[in-house]
Amino acid sequence: MQTLTLKVPDDLAERLDRRARDLNRSKSEIVRQALAAQLNGGGNFESLLDRAGDLVGKYAGSKHSSDKRNLKTLGLKGLGRWKRS
Repeated sequence: MQTLTLKVPDDLAERLDRRARDLNRSKSEIVRQALAAQLNGGGNFESLLDRAGDLVGKYAGSKHSSDKRNLKTLGLKGLGRWKRS
């Protein structure tokens, strides 16, 4: 394995340190994975909506959720106001 030395801005170095601690991995391992992902074309961002695009609108929601009578008390149970006096 070859050694590569590079300079990074202080804020990026701090983020790398934090990520390495959080994942309990070496900084080198994280950089290797990020570099491999970038070189493999994995650097492109794909939103969750893009990934689930074929599912959006495929399933009908509950008929009860669109009825205004059912929405009047939505969230009140958690506030202790479920029963009306």
